[in-house]
Amino acid sequence: MKSIFINSIGVKSGKSLLAWALGLIFEKEGLKVGYFKPVGVRPEVVDGVLTDHDAHLMKNVLKLKDPYHLICPVVLNHDTIFAIFRRKVGSVLKEIEDSYRKLSIDKDIVIIKGGNSFFEGSIVGANGVTLTKVLNTKVLLVDRFVSDVTFVDNVRFIKELLGDRLQGVIITQVMPEKIDYVNNVVMPFIEGDGIPVYGAIPEDKFLGAISIRKACEVVAGEVISCKDRLEELATNYVIGAMDLELAINYFRRINNKIVITGADRSDLQIAAMETSTKGIILTGGRYPNSVVIGKAEEKGIPIIVVNLDTYSTVERLDKAVVTLDFEDEKKIGRYLKLFREHIDLNKLKEDFNINR
Repeated sequence: MKSIFINSIGVKSGKSLLAWALGLIFEKEGLKVGYFKPVGVRPEVVDGVLTDHDAHLMKNVLKLKDPYHLICPVVLNHDTIFAIFRRKVGSVLKEIEDSYRKLSIDKDIVIIKGGNSFFEGSIVGANGVTLTKVLNTKVLLVDRFVSDVTFVDNVRFIKELLGDRLQGVIITQVMPEKIDYVNNVVMPFIEGDGIPVYGAIPEDKFLGAISIRKACEVVAGEVISCKDRLEELATNYVIGAMDLELAINYFRRINNKIVITGADRSDLQIAAMETSTKGIILTGGRYPNSVVIGKAEEKGIPIIVVNLDTYSTVERLDKAVVTLDFEDEKKIGRYLKLFREHIDLNKLKEDFNINR
């Protein structure tokens, strides 16, 4: 049995999309694939069983037969965290190791997904560095490109932590204007340190898009116009809190957006509707006037009223964009295309000793 431990420095790196894509690719090649999430931090109850959101998603999209308690043996829900702080829970490494061993029995390849960083899980003695040793696996580091120096700093730091257990790197979310520089300068530099880089995936706004329906759900909003347009995808969201002239110029520069503003700013709401806007969220629990609602119906733009303040609304949307969901199956086709165009899959399989 072979394994790949996908991990990153921080959030929004694309770990879940990569795990999903590799799972589909390996299944298509005839391999028996397993998915393992040692420590879950997004608890969900599925058919009466406590599990993690990622475990629920991957079990379904990859059609896995393994039970949830093997796919994700440790879930940090409220009760568990409370017990931890009362010193009622210690290290969970044996539980993780036993579950991994059982899950691996009939598999050709197990895709292990790490936490939001290498440090996540330390509270139960199961951070990414420790798990690579306990599970005897090698790491595929996937991280988004912010800047050349920052990326190289991150890779070199992880190399110091992991040593030879860092098998290789995939760079994600590279701005289009930087892709040649990353391919021709940054990648060769990292490889000069003896660290394979399998490719750089360019930024694609669609992969970070959120449907208006999902946005409405995460902010617990009420839709008061155009309920038939909730499947529209927004790739940006902006806060409307400036004067009208500035807002008009701002709104014109940003396409496919959700505008977050107050119900009393009807001027901003109408201005937003004259630009590329997919939805409007009104904070504070107040409703817009009839003119705004009529304009929204005319333009086909859903208006969502929420009882949250602006900060809380943005915070919830941020978390929703980071998290893959069942409705995101339409994104995987786009990601697979980018993956095949920009990643050296054969080299990756060779380095991780994955053969059929």
